[in-house]
Amino acid sequence: MAVQTTRTVEELEAYCARLRAAGLDAPWSRPGPLIPPKPTATQARHWRWRDIEPLLFESSEYLSPHRGAERRVLRLHNPGVPERTVAHSLVLAIQYLLPGEVAPAHRHSPTAIRFMLHGEGAFTTVDGQKCAMKSGDLVLTPGMAWHDHGNEGGAPVYWMDILDWQIVRFLENLTFEPYPDEQQPALRSPGRDIYFPWTEAYAALLERAEHAPDPFDDVLLEYVDPATGGSLRPTVACYLQLLRPGIRTRAHRETSCAVYRVVRGRGTTTVDDQTFEWEPGDFFVIPPRARHAHANLGTEPAVLFTAQDVPLLKLLRLYRMEPTD
Repeated sequence: MAVQTTRTVEELEAYCARLRAAGLDAPWSRPGPLIPPKPTATQARHWRWRDIEPLLFESSEYLSPHRGAERRVLRLHNPGVPERTVAHSLVLAIQYLLPGEVAPAHRHSPTAIRFMLHGEGAFTTVDGQKCAMKSGDLVLTPGMAWHDHGNEGGAPVYWMDILDWQIVRFLENLTFEPYPDEQQPALRSPGRDIYFPWTEAYAALLERAEHAPDPFDDVLLEYVDPATGGSLRPTVACYLQLLRPGIRTRAHRETSCAVYRVVRGRGTTTVDDQTFEWEPGDFFVIPPRARHAHANLGTEPAVLFTAQDVPLLKLLRLYRMEPTD
């Protein structure tokens, strides 16, 4: 912001120093617009699974998921976000467990959503509900729910964690509490409000594909809270997206932020002036207000899993979507 003054630069700097000493600030004293014309933190970014996988496996040589360390995870780091998370609003991590390992029980204020990526024998227990996790299953861990993980199989397992950590952190409400024992007792089978099997979700996605497609997302299916019919949480929504062979979606922009995992298939996503060529296992992020479009140039359907901060923006009446083609 330009400053119009008859005083010298040195006098202005001295004045600003006195303001700081008094616990005050003059935003007009700094160059640049008061409100940036576009988001400045989350950047469009593509992570290739072939780069991540060997580093994930190597992580077991440096850490076991014992009390204190809690979880063996690798977080996706967006270079524009100071907190080294995938986006300004969300955390995306990949959690890795060897056979027989247990990630000890604890709870925290942020919500966590698990999307199973690979392996047999993994489980998450949420407030006494033991969820066996198979590839593509989704498990919801609401804020302050006790939860622990384990691998009862004979080979390594890994899954994706999505957390609204950044939102809770901004609100100065991060809390953490360890469980008295390493694991909580498994008392009952999981309810439909926290456990979403892949077989059911994928069948619903294929059924949705039989109806009129959406020009911007082709086929999009949201995971919903069965009690409310709304998004899984007020801060984050999760979707499965199917791109039919040969489809090119219309370019558009949204005020929300979206992180993606490629479940199957190959294609491209263009974000502003960048084009990401993705394949199974890859991740990418679309920042708020970025022009984007997807394409499936292959002969087989492509399936994406995406988590977005849409519900929070809708609650604040900040969500907007507009075509850009």
